[in-house]
Amino acid sequence: MEIRFGSQSYQHRSLPLSAQRMVNCYLEGAPPAAKSQVAVVPNYGIVERGTVGNGPIRGGKVINGQLFVVSGTRLFAVREDGSSTDLGYVGGFGPVQIEGDGITLMILAGTAGYLYDGTTVALVPDSDFPPAAWLTYLDGYYIVGQFGTGKVYVNETPYVPAVWNPLDFATAERVPDDTTAGIADHGEVFVFGRESTQVWRNTGNADFPLEDVSSGAIEVGCRAPRSPAKADNSVLFLGHDGIVYRMEGYTPMRVSTHAVEQAIEGYADKDGIGMVFQEGGHKFFALSFAEGTWVYDLATTLWHERQSRGHARWRPAFALTAHDAVWVGDYASNKLGTLSADTFTEWGEVLRSSCASPAIESENKRCFHSSVELVFEQGVGLTLGQGSDPRVMIDWSNDGGRTWSAEKWRSLGRIGEYRRRARVARAGSARDRVYRFSVSDPVRRTLIKSSAEVEVGTS
Repeated sequence: MEIRFGSQSYQHRSLPLSAQRMVNCYLEGAPPAAKSQVAVVPNYGIVERGTVGNGPIRGGKVINGQLFVVSGTRLFAVREDGSSTDLGYVGGFGPVQIEGDGITLMILAGTAGYLYDGTTVALVPDSDFPPAAWLTYLDGYYIVGQFGTGKVYVNETPYVPAVWNPLDFATAERVPDDTTAGIADHGEVFVFGRESTQVWRNTGNADFPLEDVSSGAIEVGCRAPRSPAKADNSVLFLGHDGIVYRMEGYTPMRVSTHAVEQAIEGYADKDGIGMVFQEGGHKFFALSFAEGTWVYDLATTLWHERQSRGHARWRPAFALTAHDAVWVGDYASNKLGTLSADTFTEWGEVLRSSCASPAIESENKRCFHSSVELVFEQGVGLTLGQGSDPRVMIDWSNDGGRTWSAEKWRSLGRIGEYRRRARVARAGSARDRVYRFSVSDPVRRTLIKSSAEVEVGTS
């Protein structure tokens, strides 16, 4: 029988219901007449492209093809070869938000705004600049919102973010609500509140350029100020109710599963950071928390997890396309890198892929497993060092994923050993069996097909 390794990460809080996990791998559909309808493919590794500042990386933005990065307390412009130029001081700590108009750059660090005018970095000189919680940009206007007051401000004159008028603000009127986040998309601004959202548009009004769209009143708010991100002509965000939504027009559509929502519910810090990137035609929305990273595939609508060695989450603080590559910055250090399909490490560290199958059972009868066989891309060993004789680790659980057997190590094949089989014989019996495989060697570990010889008992 076929073992359907990898449907998605759906580890329910009641493990016997579902113990499925996909960590650092995801599903990819196969063409007609292939060995299998789907394959489990590894996510891209990270090639080190140098360091910037003293770290940690706090955020980045691409403006007119130029990658800007805040590392520690400095703003940098990063070139294609990974070298960088220190542009100036940015205070505070923690994640930053960056926007720009091609001439000026604004960085929101904490509640303070900094401007880079092409020569120097300095605090917004106008004392009327409000303490801000979020930042976005539309039509020459830098738009910021405040926690507590519900006010949304814009700079007084388009493309002049140095001048602010304390009277140039608006508040949510349809539903009195505080503002928690904002993002510009398709010429409009989604202003998220604690429990509702309003869509505003630039009408050129002399008193205040933004006016609400009559049909843009949404009964869902945003929980995390940095979670909204744009992908595939849409906006995705973490809702105030702990559900991840994707906007279809002005309608929020739930895309998270109960397993994702249960995981987020259990996190101590729910301030997730959203980012969008692409790998081999897969467009992903990643939501990183201190305790984990969940990734949504917009094509398959399936979720998987990413986790870096020694960390509870995936290390990138951002994923941005620049210089014909997807650049990432390490939230825990000053390292920059680019995603690579042919790299199976992260900044030289082990990248471990792991995948657990759905349960194999037959009306709660005892099933006897004569063997289990996994067909990988064999003969992928490296010339020297770790990975010269790559192995896959196979284990299983007979109690719904609560406990696991000892690992069985099988070869993926040295270079040219294309007939190797990852097979385990005499795998015992169980009423409920979950298989799992893991690969840590720095080689391609695409799972093409998997099967088990199973005989169902009488009771």
